[in-house]
Amino acid sequence: MSIFLILATLWNSTQQLEVQLLGKTSISGTASDLSSMKNLLEDKSPNNRLGGFGSAIAYTGQGNKYLLLPDRGPGDGANSYSCRFHLAEITVLTSGKIDFKLLKTTLLKTPEGNPLTGLSKGFGPSGNRFDPEGIRGLKNGSILISDEYGPSVWLFDSTGKLKHKFIIPEKFLIQNKSDHAEKEFPPSNKKGRVTNKGFEGIAISPDQKKWLAALQGSLIQDRNPSNSDLKTNGNNLRFLETSIEGKHLREIVYKMESAKNGVSEILAIGEEDYLVLERDGDAGESAGYKKIFRISTKNATDVSKILELPAPMLPVGIVPVTKTLFLDLLNPKFGLKGKNFPAKIEGLAFGPDLPDGRRLLIITTDNDFKPDEPSWIYAFAVKID
Repeated sequence: MSIFLILATLWNSTQQLEVQLLGKTSISGTASDLSSMKNLLEDKSPNNRLGGFGSAIAYTGQGNKYLLLPDRGPGDGANSYSCRFHLAEITVLTSGKIDFKLLKTTLLKTPEGNPLTGLSKGFGPSGNRFDPEGIRGLKNGSILISDEYGPSVWLFDSTGKLKHKFIIPEKFLIQNKSDHAEKEFPPSNKKGRVTNKGFEGIAISPDQKKWLAALQGSLIQDRNPSNSDLKTNGNNLRFLETSIEGKHLREIVYKMESAKNGVSEILAIGEEDYLVLERDGDAGESAGYKKIFRISTKNATDVSKILELPAPMLPVGIVPVTKTLFLDLLNPKFGLKGKNFPAKIEGLAFGPDLPDGRRLLIITTDNDFKPDEPSWIYAFAVKID
């Protein structure tokens, strides 16, 4: 039975609601994927653990099938985890239950067929150190994945083999890479992405002619010079807009509501219209900020030629993206806030359109591969004008 028939009764009585929580489910932190990998990693965790799959999600456009993307694996880069993506079926039922069925696991590989690894010291000759954080599918079957290590954006075929690496502007890159985060901080590097704050999310326009990659935190040179704590972001984040052929179109500024937040995902609504997930890093009762904003990039200033955007104020004449609150996950009406609320809300994807004209929004979480912490999937019906 299709999702349209399954949910018709529920939606007919709630057509006037703009945002409605349809259901939620959790997946055990000890669940296995379909990679058939039998080895244990350096920390003795299995290399076939499904955990972390909610780091990113993308709708395939077919039925209830979605692509799911784990990041670099357990231990924050301490393990030689084999990078991969999954294909899963996610079906929302009228009862509020969400059925989850894993269909396939695909390993990511270099053009030579070597595995990409989440290991932070994996500086291979083919550049096989990879921290995948955002995923979007193309109509031709190719898959666009953003990476925090670079930061980079790579294009893969449906078998997981690397096809193309997009050139990223120099200001986003660090000169001195290291497997130790503190050795990538100033004074070793005076510009570029901060460790673990590279391209956390990626969106592709509906016409699939361009992509927009979002940093999780501001670049080193875009931070408040008086703030030496690189665990705290600046307010000004650069989003990189690039054509699917690789031509850089713009760099635009997204101003965060707090320097303590970070951006975890970006999802296209239209050619200049996106959803952006901005959150803090706290879980449970301490969680204080988990919001999705609707932004417009239409009138945003191109800052490609501006090397530094030190927080908190933007230079005179620089116009950031406009933003309005779209969804607050901690709003009491949803009943999600509480001791079990996860820290890492990270994935956003629209599913198939709903019978009442609203859209299905799937939100996923990253459990950092912790066996005692589940991964969550939330389903919302949202109105998009």
